[in-house]
Amino acid sequence: MIEEAPRILTERRAVGLVCRPGRAETDRLAQNVVDFLVGHDVDVKVNPGSCNVVSEEAKPTPIEDMDVDFVTVIGGDGSILHTLSKLRNKATPLFCINLGTVGFMTESDAANALNSLEKILAGACIIERCVNLSSGIGDRIFEDALNEVYIASRVHGRLLAFNIYLDGTKISFGRADGVMVATPSGSTAYGLSAGGSILSPSLKALIIVPVCPPRSELRPLVIPDRSLVEIELVKPGAPGIAVIDGQTRWDVQPSEKVWVKKARGVTRFIRLYDNYYDRLRTRLVPSSV
Repeated sequence: MIEEAPRILTERRAVGLVCRPGRAETDRLAQNVVDFLVGHDVDVKVNPGSCNVVSEEAKPTPIEDMDVDFVTVIGGDGSILHTLSKLRNKATPLFCINLGTVGFMTESDAANALNSLEKILAGACIIERCVNLSSGIGDRIFEDALNEVYIASRVHGRLLAFNIYLDGTKISFGRADGVMVATPSGSTAYGLSAGGSILSPSLKALIIVPVCPPRSELRPLVIPDRSLVEIELVKPGAPGIAVIDGQTRWDVQPSEKVWVKKARGVTRFIRLYDNYYDRLRTRLVPSSV
């Protein structure tokens, strides 16, 4: 879903900055971003320890304490997921500058970052709203996920056996290293690497993807995003873990069911235009030309 002509800056005129640490080029770009924003009368809140900037106007602020109009993330997709896992206000838009390997979710490269920020501050942009997943075990609720909820063995390399239910009906049983439920955003991440299909963000759908099933006992399955998925561990004495976007882990005991469904909240990315298929073509799909 796209928000046209969004209001980016409010009266507070505050922007957060989070960086992938440990790289000189990150610090240089972060300094340029801070100088640009301060020069446009914007308060900047910098996540401590992620980048080194010199500015009296830049206030050190942990991600979880950022109350800002949007957050600028310098890094790759991992940096974005880390930022989302810490943000208290999940509706805060993200503008992401790629200094990672793939950076599928990012909007700008380093060379065009300041030009992009100029357009954003002028309101010449849109906001892409991405579906999130809610999950848990019974009344124990996990963090929301942008990409996927992945259930795997607590012991690396050990197969688990799963029952999979859709809206209360058992639809599959089999063994695998793990099973994930992914959003359209997640379908281009771990879900794609595990053999799942890419889902267009315009589809109201999720995808269930097994990881390394022997003899193809389980198959990827695209389902409506209004569905309730339950994944049950059925191998006695074989506990598992639920991994949320690769960031947090929760223990899962044998016979427990992990439920997964579309969350009420969304993740909001600032885009210069509706460029999903351009990003798909240039960053994920190999070109023969």
